[in-house]
Amino acid sequence: MSTPIVTVDDLRIRFLTQDKRETVKAVDGVSFSVDPGETFGVIGESGSGKSTLGRAVVCLLKPSEGRVLHGETDPYMLSSAELRQRRRAFQIIFQDPNAALNPRMRIIDSIREPLDIIGGTSRAERDRRAREMLDRVGLPAEFGARYPHELSGGQKQRINIARVLTVRPSLIVCDEVVAALDVSIRADILNLFADLQREFGLTYLFITHDLGVVSHVSSRIAVMYLGRFMELGPAEALARRPFHPYTEALMSAEPIPLPSSMRETRRIILQGEIPSPTNPPSGCRFRTRCPAAADRCSAEEPAWREMEPGHFAACHFAGTVTTRLP
Repeated sequence: MSTPIVTVDDLRIRFLTQDKRETVKAVDGVSFSVDPGETFGVIGESGSGKSTLGRAVVCLLKPSEGRVLHGETDPYMLSSAELRQRRRAFQIIFQDPNAALNPRMRIIDSIREPLDIIGGTSRAERDRRAREMLDRVGLPAEFGARYPHELSGGQKQRINIARVLTVRPSLIVCDEVVAALDVSIRADILNLFADLQREFGLTYLFITHDLGVVSHVSSRIAVMYLGRFMELGPAEALARRPFHPYTEALMSAEPIPLPSSMRETRRIILQGEIPSPTNPPSGCRFRTRCPAAADRCSAEEPAWREMEPGHFAACHFAGTVTTRLP
C-alpha cells in the first residue's frame, strides 16, 4: 500500500475573536488521509470549516493542535527554506478567479510569476513553460497578451489553474473553484480537472457545498459540519445510503429534474442556522437542527464508527433511523 500524500491527524485550528475574548473552533478534531491520484471531496454548509481545512493542508494555516503530514514529513519540522520548497508540491486554487489575478499584469506574466519567484531557469524557459500551460488549459496563445478584465470568469479560472500547474504540484486543493462560474461553464472546468489529473497524476482535495459537483469528481467524500466530520465514505456508497441525518439533508436539497409528484422523497428543511463555532452545542454538534435528535444527543458525543467497509459516521443512531420524508 502506498503512503498517503497527505495525512491529517486530529487537526484543530482555533482563532481568537477580534476582541480576544472568545475562541473560534474553526476545525475541531478532524482526521483523514488522501492517497496519491485520489480526489477527496469535502462538502458542507458555509461556516463548517472546509476552507480553513484546505488552507491548513497546504500550510497557509498552522495547526493549533494535531498535525498535517506531507507524505511522511511534518512540514513544520522543516526549516523555512525547506518548507518553501515542499509547499510547491501542495497548491491551492481559490473560489474567486478575479481576486487571484493581478489586474495590472498580462496573463502570460501572471502564469510565469510562480516560476519567476522560484528562479533557477532562464527567462526563455519560463516563458516556454507558461505558454505550454496556457495551451494545456485550452486557451489560445494570444490570450497571453491580454489583461484579466478582458477575460470571462471561466477563462480567468483556467488561468489560475495554469499558474498552479507551472510548478508541477502533487496535490491541489480546489476551494469552491466552480462556485463563482455559470452553470454552463462548470462542466468544462470539471472535465479539465479530470483530464489534468490523468495527464499529470494529480491528487485533489475538492472543497464545495455542491453535492452534485463533489459526487461527480470524487472517489471519497467527507461531510463536514461545525468543524468536524459527520460522515466519510466512498462517493457511491454515501449517495446510495447516507448514515448521518446531515448528509441526508444535504442530499435532499440536490435538484432533481422531475415533477414533485414523481419524486420518491421530499426535501428535508433544516431549521435554524449553523451554530456559532465559538460555543458549539454539547454532545452531537448537529443536534440543534437534527429532525431525529434525542436526549442522548445532547448528553453524549457520538463515536466515529465504521458502518460499512471504509464508510464512517458520527451519529448515535446511524443506520437505524432516517430523516427522509415520504
